Amino acid sequence: MKSILPINRALADASDLNATTFENVDIILYELYSAASAQGVPLVQGRTFRGCRFQGPAIVLVSNGVTFTDTNFGDGRGSIQNLLVRPVGDKAIGTIPMRDCHFIGCEFYGVGFTGTDEFIEQVSALTDKPKA
Repeated sequence: MKSILPINRALADASDLNATTFENVDIILYELYSAASAQGVPLVQGRTFRGCRFQGPAIVLVSNGVTFTDTNFGDGRGSIQNLLVRPVGDKAIGTIPMRDCHFIGCEFYGVGFTGTDEFIEQVSALTDKPKA
């Protein structure tokens, strides 16, 4: 698969934050979460994102069925581990939970990530280059 990164297009806001598929748009993560919450769903789920840029500040809680293909997780200032956080307790309060979402050729800015120990270990092993 040929990488589509880096994304070098003009800014393009998503017209409907409740859509299930997004392509070549820019999304503020808190607004995406707020749109889902307004519909009575306290998480972002069942979405596919292609060629999208995501803006924080935010911490994404990665749950079941979330995949990242050809993804730029963001500037880890020397280590991708700087983008990862691990809850001290058994909850991750204040995060944007995601389930069954697919990120293909996407970029993240000002975003941290948390999830299961397995997820954190997998992302920790990545280099600063986008990975499938």
